[in-house]
Amino acid sequence: MARQQGRGEIQPLVEAMHARGMDVSWPLNPREWDDLRDAVRRVGVPALTEHAARAWQAAKQTPYSARYFLAGWSGLQSAPAYTGPRAVAAPSKTTAYLEDMADIADEMRQQSAGGA
Repeated sequence: MARQQGRGEIQPLVEAMHARGMDVSWPLNPREWDDLRDAVRRVGVPALTEHAARAWQAAKQTPYSARYFLAGWSGLQSAPAYTGPRAVAAPSKTTAYLEDMADIADEMRQQSAGGA
């Protein structure tokens, strides 16, 4: 199955899908195996399994082949790598101006309400 011809990286996906009750055939051609391996490396088995589960539930008919999921898997983007906390820039002059204008508007509303 997926362990043939160096495709062992796919086996955890096969097993994860099986564990969630998504048993499909895997009749992929060499290019599809390569694309799937790249997706496993890029986003990981948990993300691919979750995507498959959502597609499985939304399917009008029960998928019978892993090909059903390939386009979606290929389109998944990897999560951005966490690089640690970043400093937050100081508010811009525009932000400070808008905050001042909002304060003035609040004061005017309070004066208007108190004087009415």
